[in-house]
Amino acid sequence: MFQEECRLAYVMDRLHLLRSRGITSVEVRADEQLAHTQRYTAQVARTVWSTGGCTSRYQDADGVASTDRPAASLAYRRAIRRFDPEPYELRTAAAPAAGVGPVNRPPRGVTRAVSTPTSHPRQTLRDLSRESSMSTTLPTSYRPTSEHPSLCQVAVSVIDLARTERWFREGLGFWPAGGARARMRGPLASVVQGLPRVASTCWWLVGRNEWFQLEMFQFERPLARLMPPDRTPNDIGYSRIGVWVADFDETLIRLARLASPPLTAPVGPPGARRACVRNPDGVFVEIMEDDPLGGAAGSAARATCSVALRSVTLSVPDLARSAAFFDGLGLARSAAALRAPEHESLWGLPGAQTRSAVYQAGDVLVEAVQYLDPVGRDRPADHRISDQGILNIAFGARSRRDHDDLYQRACRAGAVPNSKPRHLPGGGVVYVNDPQQFSVELLWMSAKSDKHWGFSAKPADRRPKADTHAIEQTVRIAAPVQAAWDVITDHDNMASWLGIGSARRIVDGTPGRDGRGSQRLLKLPGTTATEQVVTFEPPTIYRYRVINGSPFVCHQGEISLRADGDETELTWTIRFRPKVVGSGHLLRIGLSVALGRVLRSGLKPHVEIGHATHSGT
Repeated sequence: MFQEECRLAYVMDRLHLLRSRGITSVEVRADEQLAHTQRYTAQVARTVWSTGGCTSRYQDADGVASTDRPAASLAYRRAIRRFDPEPYELRTAAAPAAGVGPVNRPPRGVTRAVSTPTSHPRQTLRDLSRESSMSTTLPTSYRPTSEHPSLCQVAVSVIDLARTERWFREGLGFWPAGGARARMRGPLASVVQGLPRVASTCWWLVGRNEWFQLEMFQFERPLARLMPPDRTPNDIGYSRIGVWVADFDETLIRLARLASPPLTAPVGPPGARRACVRNPDGVFVEIMEDDPLGGAAGSAARATCSVALRSVTLSVPDLARSAAFFDGLGLARSAAALRAPEHESLWGLPGAQTRSAVYQAGDVLVEAVQYLDPVGRDRPADHRISDQGILNIAFGARSRRDHDDLYQRACRAGAVPNSKPRHLPGGGVVYVNDPQQFSVELLWMSAKSDKHWGFSAKPADRRPKADTHAIEQTVRIAAPVQAAWDVITDHDNMASWLGIGSARRIVDGTPGRDGRGSQRLLKLPGTTATEQVVTFEPPTIYRYRVINGSPFVCHQGEISLRADGDETELTWTIRFRPKVVGSGHLLRIGLSVALGRVLRSGLKPHVEIGHATHSGT
């Protein structure tokens, strides 16, 4: 009865997915069926049904034992507690054309890649291997080689992990794929990334690509330095990414709701339009209605995902040196045209004179561009990969042997590694710096490890948060929005409504001295803290982070203002992670009480009295 209940729950979970995503048929992929059978055969060979030395109804005429659960009942329950779509082919009533698919919510998959066979093991033990090898239509896993490596990752350093992830997920349609915190700190992570005492929280996202992830780091150490506000795509460094989307117009609408409208009007005829936006970290993102790769097959498990990453662009000082490096890695020059000269106007460089080389690395195009006019500015002398923006790209292999060969190719092409390659069970990694000091990651990973390292979709709640606690207080102020904005953004006079301590601006920002990048020094009873403004959008919203002296980790705040007639509704949100495990609840209560008191007894009367005095009422 327990076993039947487990199966029923599994079937109901699958039916829920089918209904929510409009799927009409589900079929186990042949490669997953074969893998399941091989796992089953190995497990049952160790059981009493095979080793007991006697015959039973569990064995066929050849002595081959078969049972649907060769492990413990609880293990069986854990294995099928949720339906995982990864091992299946999912089809809708009208199969989408190549490169086109409906917008869908990500699957409710679990971390285990466990499939339920469509036939009884007794029927597949002898036949499945022969049938799969004879078929020419069965799906096969994408397998990059050292001779032709795949670009499997673009990594980004972000200021606010939750905000950036939401932008990619809700705005573009990427699916969550898990995350890590413990693995992204400590001596090994420092050696690999070449950063001192590194500590970060990392989240992954996947799209329709066969083997690719977006990797986002929120660094605690070293703290990510803000992207310069005047950065342009011709400045030296990783410049932009390009994504194909299933619904161009709907994507632009969603991005506009997330405060990322196109920088210019779209360019191109219907069906081949392009637009460019900037994400919350200032990264230029090109939106493509047409697929430059003609609708690459992508992942069968994510066929309904509405987005695929198609390009990453490097603005380089010397195209010949970049081309020599990529040629040395084994990348093939692309026959696909990535863009036309008029597309330069999308990111504010109309008429730009460039030379470029485009390579195909799996189902992603890598573009190296040298801007001849206007010439881009070089990176700061103290640049490090943790600075806000694209930090590196990764080329992947599926075996350690191929990875070793790829690593040797990179070194022969002039790359300098941060360390020797580091290997773990099922994977390995090394960061290298190319001859022009672009960070490039070389990794290898077995297919079984994909689900542990962010290459398979997972529920959004199955990942560690950078900040684990939040408080929010709202106050209504009898004054217009501009009056409240002028008070809360005046760093030097902040102490007048805080009621305790002192405050002063120590670094000027832009636009204006109190704008983005500005820093204020707060001296409060028992502590001194430095806060930095990271978003400044007059007169409705600004965000800040505590960069020094906070009793918390990943301490960030947001103040938003909304006009309501002649009055203002002000909402202040604070997010943080406690340094002492288990102390967050009490700290959240105390901080919430203190913030409410400051807003109602300090800020509100200060703004109202000041406005009345200034207006003469």
